[in-house]
Amino acid sequence: MPVYIVDSMMGSGKTSAAIQMMRNTEPSVKYLYITPYITEVDRIIAQCPERNFQQPDSLGTKTRAIKYLFEQRENIVATHALFQLFDSEITKIIRKSSYTLIMDEVADVIAPLGVGAEDMRTVLEKYATINPKTNLLEWHDKKYKGVFSDVKRLCEARCIGAYNDEVFVWLFPIKVFKAFADTYVLTYMFDAQLQRYYYDLHEVKYKRISVENRDNAYLFTDEIIDYDVPSRDMIRILDKSSLNNIGEHHAALSMAWYENHEDDIQRLRKNTYNYFANYAKTISTKTLWTTFKEWQHAIAGRGYMRGFAPLNARATNHFRDRTAVAYLVNRYMNPVIKHFLARYGVEVNEKAYGLCDMLQFIWRSAIRDGQPIDLYVPSRRMRTLLIDWLESDDGAYTL
Repeated sequence: MPVYIVDSMMGSGKTSAAIQMMRNTEPSVKYLYITPYITEVDRIIAQCPERNFQQPDSLGTKTRAIKYLFEQRENIVATHALFQLFDSEITKIIRKSSYTLIMDEVADVIAPLGVGAEDMRTVLEKYATINPKTNLLEWHDKKYKGVFSDVKRLCEARCIGAYNDEVFVWLFPIKVFKAFADTYVLTYMFDAQLQRYYYDLHEVKYKRISVENRDNAYLFTDEIIDYDVPSRDMIRILDKSSLNNIGEHHAALSMAWYENHEDDIQRLRKNTYNYFANYAKTISTKTLWTTFKEWQHAIAGRGYMRGFAPLNARATNHFRDRTAVAYLVNRYMNPVIKHFLARYGVEVNEKAYGLCDMLQFIWRSAIRDGQPIDLYVPSRRMRTLLIDWLESDDGAYTL
């Protein structure tokens, strides 16, 4: 399973290089292109006419449609959301049909299971056990139909990982990745991302490649390129204690902080309004901000409400005209996932993980086109990570 990690800066031409590769490859090579957003689906179809890309938007359900397209050996473009629904039948078809996977940005490959502890105790007592070799949950009653049918389905897909009989996570089935002839993952700071840790967990080997601009065309290259970091003058980070002191504590603005600081959330809302209105001094259509989804409405305010984008926004150009940005979180990996990985000897770099997510969000703005932006990062921890990165010579993130 050759896996190529195209690890290059946001806006460096990764998608353009992928399009160039697909246009120039022999017609016998078939592609599945996975992207986070439906707007990017349209871009791939429009810019790669030679491939006659199809999208699974008809023929009943999307999973049924994509099975048909694979069987017909069509070039296919689809979203991450559909990719996560691939089942054993789809995986078998992919393996037979010899496809190359191009994944624009990393996938959500590990997540907390979302099933209560009491329910999981019942499952372990009556219906399933943990395989000591694979540490996967195995369901025993093949004819079972009941309230735990979803858990049964995930067990049969080998998607539930466990340790200590008490911590359970959903794992994207590694057999899906292994079904492809080749895989290209287009991202930045792969070492800091959850998919890298997932690959380490499954002992997947990969090769790093980069993007170069040759004769006005973006191409993949085996040469590892150090990309220039923008100057501090291009990203004007707000240095105002009255607005920043809410984030002095190392855990301030983390998920746990939001859950336990209702009064401070109102203060953060006022700070955010103050930043956009009196410091960035920009119109509402030029604003971009984020927080955890659960607190979006608690933070939203007049003059910037419609500038919200999800915390995990990636691979989209929709916000590239935004010149005033507020990053209102302190990013840590979910502790359930982190502890699960640690149990199997996979060590997480929390600083790099947080920095990577923040950079991906900031680069949705006008900075991706080399335009200066104003930026409010009230978390001292996150602000320090960003400043250290901006002052590095080559964007190093060994922190």
